[in-house]
Amino acid sequence: MPQLDSVTWFPQILWLIIIFFVLYSLLLQNYSPLCFKNQNLRSLKIKKHYDSIIFYDYMNVEMLYKQWFFVKKLLK
Repeated sequence: MPQLDSVTWFPQILWLIIIFFVLYSLLLQNYSPLCFKNQNLRSLKIKKHYDSIIFYDYMNVEMLYKQWFFVKKLLK
């Protein structure tokens, strides 16, 4: 069987390593900036959404506070 022939192991392993490093370098150069950009955009979107929730929650508390004092004045 030619797969188990020890003479052909070295070229196969060498080509495997070469192809792996070539593909790895291509992926690292082409897709890693895209992934980092998407990660930054998502984090900004989440932060913006979180800030808006905090703002609306603050507005809601303020409105409830005003309503409470209005009702309190009416009850006196």
